[in-house]
Amino acid sequence: MSAPNPIVGLGGRTDHIATVPHLDPARLQLSPEEGSVLALVGRVERIDAVLSRSSLGEARTIAVLLALRAKGAIVPARVVQRAPPVAPVVDAALSEEVDLEPDQKRDIIEMERSLEKLDHHAVLGVARGASPQEVKQAYYNASRRFHPDRYFGKNLGSFRARLERIFKRLTDAHNALSRQEPPRAPATPPPAPPARAPATPPPAAAPPRTVTGGGFSAVSPPAASGARPPSGAFATVPPSAAPPPEDTESEARRAERQARLARHPYMARSHKLTELIARGRAATARGDFERAYQEFNHVLGLDPKNREVAQLLVEARRKHDLTRAQAEVERGQELEMRGDFSGAQAAYKLAVSLNGDNPEAAFQAARVGRELAQDAHEVLKLAQRAVELKPGRADYQLLLAQVLLVAGQKKQAKHHFEEVARLDPDNADARAGLKKLRWTFT
Repeated sequence: MSAPNPIVGLGGRTDHIATVPHLDPARLQLSPEEGSVLALVGRVERIDAVLSRSSLGEARTIAVLLALRAKGAIVPARVVQRAPPVAPVVDAALSEEVDLEPDQKRDIIEMERSLEKLDHHAVLGVARGASPQEVKQAYYNASRRFHPDRYFGKNLGSFRARLERIFKRLTDAHNALSRQEPPRAPATPPPAPPARAPATPPPAAAPPRTVTGGGFSAVSPPAASGARPPSGAFATVPPSAAPPPEDTESEARRAERQARLARHPYMARSHKLTELIARGRAATARGDFERAYQEFNHVLGLDPKNREVAQLLVEARRKHDLTRAQAEVERGQELEMRGDFSGAQAAYKLAVSLNGDNPEAAFQAARVGRELAQDAHEVLKLAQRAVELKPGRADYQLLLAQVLLVAGQKKQAKHHFEEVARLDPDNADARAGLKKLRWTFT
């Protein structure tokens, strides 16, 4: 049972949180504060222990933990005590709050754990010597279970990274088995040519004749028996042998070479990268930044040194966070209308963690936090941030002035009350605040 005063989005202070297994912090692009708090969590830790050991202060540490939870770096954990001396068993993955059924969670976890133990055939579930058609069908069936796009739009938490690893392993197995050629049958030696009758010996050649005339003599070659001598000064040269007929298998061989080239790992990989980049750019163009992030992240898994795609991935993540932050602000407003102020505050804080330059998110988080009597220092920082981002809003200035007044910073409060009066001369709250402070600065 959770302790009193639970933290929305994390649980009770005596509850446990755990780092997601096989987490890649570089892929999440954590800030220095997030990295330091994640190190305090370690494999698993109680929330109150993390808050007490953090040097950021309790309010800021809670905000960082909520940001890590939103990025899928940590999850609530259930520690099951077993008989000593066995250490506590953490069942973090199965207890993670995601849009998956328990059977789907177990299926994904078991598949991921078995990847290193299985060869290509076992991963796809085909027998050795399976035909290319069988390999393709098995890959198609497995993709229907483990392709990340099947769960598009759902909250997958740490299971998104698990699905990406599984699908990459399935793709590698499919590509490797598709490139294997079936064994060739041993070549049959050509039949021996039929025996020929012994050739008839040529007739004896006639002796050479000497031709005289004109002061010179020449020796003519002997003529074959029964052959006529040439009629002119030169003998006709017999035609050369005809060229061999065209190889009937040349076209088939060229086609086979082209097919092998298409199956070459480099060509297949290059085609796959081009396709993924094109899909990521198309998703970015239509505003589907979550899909774009998935495609570009897949490219970096295949080509980690691709700087262009690394920049595209950062940009897709930034735009995704901006869009998600605005959506969280709207969700917080809806929760407020339903009377769920704690849920609204969590949504506003999540929006601030996703986009620290959203003035509306900072203002709403400060306003609701003040109404819920939450940490005054954190409320003050949020109100100041809203005014820094948009100083021309009278309601932002008024909230900051009221928070400063409660904090005892009367001089600063007076300055912001005056700014509200300048922006909105008819603002009754500003006039009341200045009247209350009038005798303080006489």
